[in-house]
Amino acid sequence: MIPRYFLTLLAALLIGLSMPLSAEQKKVFDGPNGSEYEVHYNAFTSTFLEPDVARQYQLIRSRALGVLNISVIRVAPDGSRKAVGAVVQATATNELQQPNHLSMQQVREGPAIYYLAQFQFEEGKYLRFDFTVYPEGAVEGLKHRFSQALYN
Repeated sequence: MIPRYFLTLLAALLIGLSMPLSAEQKKVFDGPNGSEYEVHYNAFTSTFLEPDVARQYQLIRSRALGVLNISVIRVAPDGSRKAVGAVVQATATNELQQPNHLSMQQVREGPAIYYLAQFQFEEGKYLRFDFTVYPEGAVEGLKHRFSQALYN
């Protein structure tokens, strides 16, 4: 049985992914021995979260706070997929080039592993997100950058 909290968080992520300009967001990287890493990422306003879900993950619901979500999937050469743990470093930079280093927290729910961090934003203003993911057993970081504006 899937925990209710996971379903609520998944629903929030899907809402964020369904917004215009925010289609599925993932970056595929080459991995060892013919495997690949899919790094899925999304940023959304914290008000998408139900109050009990926010409490569960110690996230604050606010019209001025967003949530960055990152997950790493290892895709084996045979096509099998598995969520993997990672060290995730992320920064959100505003239009004035002021960086905010994000503190990512790992969440494990059954086979799912994802990383969450909160950040402040101004509605309609773009933030640039830079992140580096070091999957378990990897020696090199997987780097990516994306920009997004959030709206309540």
